[in-house]
Formats: sequence, structure tokens, C-alpha cells
Amino acid sequence: MTQSTSSTSPAAGMDILNTLYSAAFTAQVMRAFVKLRIADHLASGPRTPAGLAEPLDAHQDALAAFLDTCAANGLVTRGKGGEYAVTDRGLLLRSGSAMASHVLYAAGPGVNRAYEQMSEVVLTGRSGGEVAGQHVYDYYGEHPEEAEAFEKVMSETTAECVNALVDVHDFTAYGRIVDVGGGRGTLLSRVLAAAPKAEGVLFDMPHVVDMARSSLPAEVSADVLERIEFIGGSFLESVPSGADLYMVKSILVDWSDEEVTRLLGNLHRVMSPGSRLLIVDWFAQDGATASRTAGYEAIASFGSRTLWGGRLRPLAEFEALLTATGFTIDQITTGFAPCLFPWNLIVAHR
Repeated sequence: MTQSTSSTSPAAGMDILNTLYSAAFTAQVMRAFVKLRIADHLASGPRTPAGLAEPLDAHQDALAAFLDTCAANGLVTRGKGGEYAVTDRGLLLRSGSAMASHVLYAAGPGVNRAYEQMSEVVLTGRSGGEVAGQHVYDYYGEHPEEAEAFEKVMSETTAECVNALVDVHDFTAYGRIVDVGGGRGTLLSRVLAAAPKAEGVLFDMPHVVDMARSSLPAEVSADVLERIEFIGGSFLESVPSGADLYMVKSILVDWSDEEVTRLLGNLHRVMSPGSRLLIVDWFAQDGATASRTAGYEAIASFGSRTLWGGRLRPLAEFEALLTATGFTIDQITTGFAPCLFPWNLIVAHR
């Protein structure tokens, strides 16, 4: 007979597992809540299903059942007269909010089609998107709503560290800066604000560059905007030449060693002797530095492998990849900006 090493009772264990596997349903409830803009409609006051069905052009009975489900998840409350009011939790999911973007991205088909292939990821080592027939980044090129939600989440993630980054690294010495995989331009625009004489290049997939070209005018000053050149392409094929600084933030974590080597090789080819490469990323903890976040780190790392084909890497692996592609490391600054996973900086030159 096999002896269990768990201190959890069978009944409690079943409750935990029931909660875990039903999380997928809850995530889709939240996604529908966002897509239907329920919080927006209820922000001005409670409504009955009949009063809400008309502006939504919804099936009234199905809407009522959905609102009851939302109430069970704390997004709305139901009054004695059958009217529904949005809760503080539900208001966090108003259109355009950071949490709404997280939900549209994380509960969207692009992510879930990759997660559905998790067993094949384990068996083959390929990303879930590739197993499903299309890498998630290529999928986003054909699904703008999900792509926009994903890029908003990435911009929010960048905003967590960018002010600390300009404090620990002097960008004023550079004349031309290329942000490789720069998303909506959050990092590049902040760096250019700190380096008023520099020109910048935002380089990413064409649909992302189009998104940045549309969104940045409302978010940055005219002085910064006029110094940004927008270039679309794939960094796994080539990168723009002629810069004295190349920035790669939150990129290497998404790709396999082979693809990271290809990207670093593309960078090394176009960089002039002495030009700099700046990498901002997370490091995996080793056994000596593992902390309370180790469990979440394992989930995040395997999640990256499942979605994109990458993983969290310890510092030693970053060093090995850079050295193998011809770079010399000048500076390593660990934990320059705190968050669940502290941000780290590597500066290298060709």
C-alpha cells in the first residue's frame, strides 16, 4: 500500500482540486463580464436584467443567470427587487482598466489554445501554440483584440521598472537607441525622455508597431514622439542597424536557447565594436537563493514554456548565452526594481 505524505485530508484535498479545475470557468466568467462591459453599464446604478438586456441586446433569461453567476463570484450583488449592482471588485474590470486587459489576455483563446496542449508540451518540449499549429505571437497578429490586451499588460509590466531603470543607467551618452521587441513604446519613450538628445527606434512585429504608432501620440510628449522611428519586422530574422544602444526587455524569457542565440547573433552582427546591449529581465533563483516565491516562479517558468517556448533562466545561463554569441559583459545589477520577481539589468558590449 502506498503511504500518502500529505497532511491534507481526502475531503479537503477534493475541495482544493474542485476549486483548481473550476478556475477555468471562473476566468471565462470574468472575460465575459469584461467583454459585455457589465461594470460600465452598472457604474451609474443598479439595473434589472430587463433593463440591462436592452443595451446589451442580450437574451434576458441567460443574462439573469449570468449575473447570478457573477454575484457568486463577488462581481455584482443582487437586490431584493431583482436589480444588480456592481461591487468594488467588479469595478476593477471596467473597460480599459489594467485588470480588464489582464483578463482579456490571460483568459483569451490565444492563451488557452496553448494551455490545452500542456501534455504535449511535456512530451515534445515545443510551445503549446506551436503544437496547436501557430505560435501565440503569430496568432496575435491575426487577433487584434487579444493582441491589444496583451500589449497593454506588457506596458503595465514595463511601467513597474522603467523609472528605476533610468535611475541606475545613464542613457544620455547614446545617440541612437533601438528597443528590440519594444511593444507599445513604454520603455523607449521613457528612456528618450531621460535622454533628450537621443533618437529612438521602436522595433517589433508589424501589428504591434501599428498599435504603438496609434497609441503613443496620446501618451507621450511631441518632443519624444518626433524622435521615434517605427520599424516592423521579426528579430529572429534581423534587427535594425546603426545604433549605439540596443535594449531587450522581457524578451529572452519568452524564447528557447536556440532562438535566444539567434536573436543575440542578429544583434551582434549589426552592432559596431563598443556599442552596448542592455538586457532587462527576470532571473530564476538557484537553490541557495530560493525564497517564498519559488512556487510561483515554477508556475511562471513553465507557463512561459507552454505559451512561448521560453523559461526563466538563472544568471549563469544569461552569461553563457552572451559569451557564446561574442558579447562581453560590463555590468550586472540585480534587483534594481522590486516586484514579485525583482528586475535585473545586464549591460554588455560587442
